[in-house]
Amino acid sequence: MLIFLFSILLICFGVYYYIMNQKLSTQKTQLKIISRQNREFKLKIETSRNAQGPIIIKFKPPLFKTGTTKESCSLYLGPMDNSPILSAIVKNTTVEIQDSAEVFNISWYEISLKSQTNINNKGWIKKASITTIDDTVNNQEDTVYEKTDT
Repeated sequence: MLIFLFSILLICFGVYYYIMNQKLSTQKTQLKIISRQNREFKLKIETSRNAQGPIIIKFKPPLFKTGTTKESCSLYLGPMDNSPILSAIVKNTTVEIQDSAEVFNISWYEISLKSQTNINNKGWIKKASITTIDDTVNNQEDTVYEKTDT
């Protein structure tokens, strides 16, 4: 009887080890992919900085809390056209507006999407791609926070 219980415990441990090893392998792969994307993004930023001068990001509190996409658009990692695209957003998608910024005279909203997986559901889209809902006005001052990349 004791040998049988020990065998069951050993089998359970083996299954648990296999599952955890698979999860660890998946996370290692994801980390490698993210590291590569980060290197590529840094290179794009450096190229953009050299071509257009210093990158100046002017942050402003958003006037609206929610909005709807006017058209199909891309969800970017950062508020720049050469930023990596995280996903595509279809027309008439409701988004939650987190922040707003202006880069190279283009206004952007940092938004989050409702998603079951919470993967690639937060990023930046151009202000021109969103219709805001007037009854969700957030009564904040029009303060501008400026961040300069040196």
